[in-house]
Amino acid sequence: MFITIFAHWRERLNFFRKFAPGETISLNRQLFSLAWPSLIENLLQTMLGVVDLIFVGKLGADAIAGIGLGNQLMFTLVVAFMGLGVGTTALVARAIGAQNPHDAQRIAKQSLWLTAALSFAIAVLGALFGESVLHLMGATPPVAALGGQFLKITALFSIFIGVMFVGGGILRGAGDTRTPMLITAFINGVNIVLDYGLIFGNFGLPQMGAIGSAYATTTARGVGAILILYALFYRNRALVLPRHGAWKISLSIIRRILHIGLPAAGENIIFQLGLLVFSAMIVGLGTADIAAMNVSFSIMTFSILPAFAFGIAATTMVGQSLGAENVPRAEASARQALKSGTMWMCAMGVLFIVAREPLMRLYTTEAEVVALGSVLLILIGLMQPFQATAIILGSALRGAGDTRATLLISTLSTWGLRVGLGYVFGIAFGLGLTGIWLGWCADFFVRALLIALRFRRGKWKTLRV
Repeated sequence: MFITIFAHWRERLNFFRKFAPGETISLNRQLFSLAWPSLIENLLQTMLGVVDLIFVGKLGADAIAGIGLGNQLMFTLVVAFMGLGVGTTALVARAIGAQNPHDAQRIAKQSLWLTAALSFAIAVLGALFGESVLHLMGATPPVAALGGQFLKITALFSIFIGVMFVGGGILRGAGDTRTPMLITAFINGVNIVLDYGLIFGNFGLPQMGAIGSAYATTTARGVGAILILYALFYRNRALVLPRHGAWKISLSIIRRILHIGLPAAGENIIFQLGLLVFSAMIVGLGTADIAAMNVSFSIMTFSILPAFAFGIAATTMVGQSLGAENVPRAEASARQALKSGTMWMCAMGVLFIVAREPLMRLYTTEAEVVALGSVLLILIGLMQPFQATAIILGSALRGAGDTRATLLISTLSTWGLRVGLGYVFGIAFGLGLTGIWLGWCADFFVRALLIALRFRRGKWKTLRV
């Protein structure tokens, strides 16, 4: 395995010698012009959840556990929007690269139809079954009740999340990552004000406790959805959707979107279901373990979000390059994104290990939670380069439309290693939270290896979408 990873990195370094210095500079300029707004957007998206947890954390471990689990279960449902967004971004990017804006418009319109249909299904599932699922996961009655109430509120208005995911995917496929960033920055301000008002009863608003975070975040996302639609219909330079004319459903275009989007959605759903089982094992250990998991995941997002940003840039650049039939540039884009993302994540990994306890205390002062979470941050820090490879090269493959391969890899690593080994080490061998997290480490190590191998083989270069 290590020989394969070393060979991949050596090949990546040699690859750039094929390009003249000016070409490499141009590539880097485009990569960073796409990546930095995506990075800020991702950080701001994460801040929605982080701010919720920080405010709710003042109410105790039960509040952290309930809102954290409810948010996690909601995310399991809305990852379908992420898959739809992947298919949309890949196809819009190909159309833009091929200088066919009319096809890009048609793809965007059908994606919005699919978003509306999917949001209805998510609203029904989340509202009816959310609390029951949390009980099945082993959450205590107070935690399950709070998490279920949070899920019901956010699921009923999932159309807002869908428009932000898919509408943002349309803009990114057209090469516009700044507009989603600016919109996300604005809704963060809305969320902070409403969280402070609704959770604690400030600004003349009712004091709703932990559940106030659900109303605050939902309202903020509603504002964001309106602004995304305004950008798509009025303000975007690369791709403006027609406000009049034919908006009828096109099954042929929907099939193209779903050909890429369904495997991507399936990958996300399988990953999140695995994460739910993974979390359920931790739920059985106790409230302190749940809180440590939620805080550790929250801290980890500050390292992986730049990787996602470079992955988004790679998705757009790979798709547009393949649309323009420029395969060498597509490959160079992915490799440069990997280089940049890995450097960031390795630096963050060192920070997680060195400053693990102060980072945990930003969220909670409960000694048991801090001690448990500090161990998790050591393991997270060690896995940063492997996470970078899995995230960024995986995004490049999806940008090329190779979503079936990433679906298979994710299924094997999530269920065979994260869940399977996590159960063996944590439950069967009695290692508890640390043992379960070792399964998470094995997942990302093998996931990175398999994705790197798939990328090197190059089948993605000739896929037709």
